[in-house]
Amino acid sequence: MEKVSVLHLITAASNASPFDVNMAYDAGFDKIMPYTSVSLDEISALTQDAIFSRSPSGVKREAIFFGGRDVSLAIDMQNTAKKAMFAPFAVSTMTDPSGAFTTGGALLAKISQHLAKTHDALANQTIAIFGASGMVGSTAALIAAAQGAKAQLVAHASVSDMQAHAIMLEEKYGYQFEVVDGSSDEAKVKVLSSATVVIAAAPIGMRILEAKHYKASTSLKVMADVNAVSPSGIEDIDAQYDGNEIAGTKIPGIGALSIGQLKYVTQQKLLQQMISGEKPVHLDYNDAFNTARVHSQ
Repeated sequence: MEKVSVLHLITAASNASPFDVNMAYDAGFDKIMPYTSVSLDEISALTQDAIFSRSPSGVKREAIFFGGRDVSLAIDMQNTAKKAMFAPFAVSTMTDPSGAFTTGGALLAKISQHLAKTHDALANQTIAIFGASGMVGSTAALIAAAQGAKAQLVAHASVSDMQAHAIMLEEKYGYQFEVVDGSSDEAKVKVLSSATVVIAAAPIGMRILEAKHYKASTSLKVMADVNAVSPSGIEDIDAQYDGNEIAGTKIPGIGALSIGQLKYVTQQKLLQQMISGEKPVHLDYNDAFNTARVHSQ
């Protein structure tokens, strides 16, 4: 008799995400067990409790999901869990803190999809990211850099704070980032005069870019906004845009709902991967991008 599939949902936050719980059930897991307010030093013990309580055939029906609200902590937890396993006692793992990895993966996949329409590649782009210190913005920067693009972290408050964030990402993940000033209208126009792709990933309710900032740009090829709540992060990008030309320009715009639809598919496919294969998989932001890119066609 086949054992039930179990997802151990681990987070440092005080609550597990209802979104992740629903997604896991919809992806086919029979049981979901949340563990909240978990610290990094508890991960090894929790992982070994999970793997040693089942036979090698049973662990194939078991997986660990790391959520929370801290990108680096979620990745550290996943790496710690992987080190606590050994064959044949090993389970699949996935990181997606606050949905940032699947959202960032869907975001970059959508951008790549629309660039491909003009036979252009993500690796050739200069990508200006507003809200780059946030979870989705940081994830977008990591994916862009991993794909060979030039990722610009735009500071619309403190350049020194953004520089500190860039140094942290560089030291932890090994990519290089450029910090640019976006604290004034003039600075934003300057950034958009050379960027080829713009991402707005700032907090909800914050209008980052107005038409006056981008309409004169001759370099922009795609603009994307992950904010689904009015006002939009970028003026004149509707949440449902999926490559629609932004008013008064020839620039394709990508809105939050088209990104969100792909994010949903991406997260479901990744969750399903963890219980569908013979060998354990360990999924992160790069896997989210690769999966989203396959399903964005």
